[in-house]
Amino acid sequence: MTSADGGRPPFLSRVEVTNYRSIARCDVRLGPLTVLAGPNAAGKSNFLDALMFVRDALRSSPAHALESRGGLQEVLHRNRSGHAADVFRIRVEAHLPAQDRNGGTAVDMAYILEVGSGGEERPGGDRVVGSHLHLEVAGDTSVAWREAFVPADGTHEPTTEAREALVRSLVFLRSYELLTPVLRAVDDTPNMDRGNTLGERGHHLARVLDALARRYPWAKETIDGYLSSMIDNAAGLDGVEVVEGDLAFVVGRFLAENGPATKVDRRSLSEGTLRLAGVLAALFQPSVLVGGMRLVSIEEPEISLHPPMVGALYDALLAASRNTQVIVTTQSADLLDNAAADPAHVLVARDDGDGTRIGPIDASGRALMADGVLSLPELLRSGEMRPATTPDEPRGADGRA
Repeated sequence: MTSADGGRPPFLSRVEVTNYRSIARCDVRLGPLTVLAGPNAAGKSNFLDALMFVRDALRSSPAHALESRGGLQEVLHRNRSGHAADVFRIRVEAHLPAQDRNGGTAVDMAYILEVGSGGEERPGGDRVVGSHLHLEVAGDTSVAWREAFVPADGTHEPTTEAREALVRSLVFLRSYELLTPVLRAVDDTPNMDRGNTLGERGHHLARVLDALARRYPWAKETIDGYLSSMIDNAAGLDGVEVVEGDLAFVVGRFLAENGPATKVDRRSLSEGTLRLAGVLAALFQPSVLVGGMRLVSIEEPEISLHPPMVGALYDALLAASRNTQVIVTTQSADLLDNAAADPAHVLVARDDGDGTRIGPIDASGRALMADGVLSLPELLRSGEMRPATTPDEPRGADGRA
């Protein structure tokens, strides 16, 4: 099993979601880089949240994951008439390289999680055969959940070691929705190693940038290079640690006319500069570089960037996908305005009133591009980008059936 570009396979190769929020059902394949494109309220964030539900359930418990989302009835899919499903199901197929298993062979396996008020078994496919475990969620003790680990290729049953390795990887998934006030703020969180991992809202940006400058200068130079190419007069963004006060904050460097770069206080940095630095830090943070973070997802990384500069961000996404699997959501055709943007990277989310559908670009859209009628960004901008729904069309971001 290899990725679409001939490199190492992605961590999550396939995701099936049934009856979760706006998604009645989707079955998609993911590549090293997946761009989940579609209009506002199409259900892109719900797809990412399904992955984060798995993470949260494994990190703490399904009960805690439900409570943080408002309870079972808030996450069960409802049809057009408002009737809620009884059970939601999330199935992820994952690849664990051999080096993660003390020199053993690579393993492909699936993890399945079902949560709901019912407990009936599903006809066909992989059944979750574990016993029902009842939870108490906001006073409701009727909620039950089941989980299972199954071989993705139908051959070798996953060992205990492989299951534990998969859980360790799943609990370290990160989904970023960056907030400018958090990126701009002084980091005064005490007594912890905050330089390895960027918080999901942008916490610890200064410490991550400082850690990169000290331990991975090539990665810091990469981030500064993207900043300078996409933000007018920018030379870079640095993290400043104040050891005595256990504080950290960001400082910008901008080129002055006919002079050296000057420092710009964090309070004067633009939203676009801060958000771009946060996106790049998420992609190239130390936890990614050492292989500890197998998947990074980012909500709308192009927000607050000038449209002519957005296409260049694609290069950073593609470069980062060589170190970790990357999923981004977008409404922006400008993000796809790059020679490296590949229709095989794109999954389309659409909700025409009957729930979210997610799939690769449909045959009609692919024909419009093949005939030279519309380019990839024009297809999204025109509203003609739709997900494939028929069985003979490819199911994934790598273009494979």
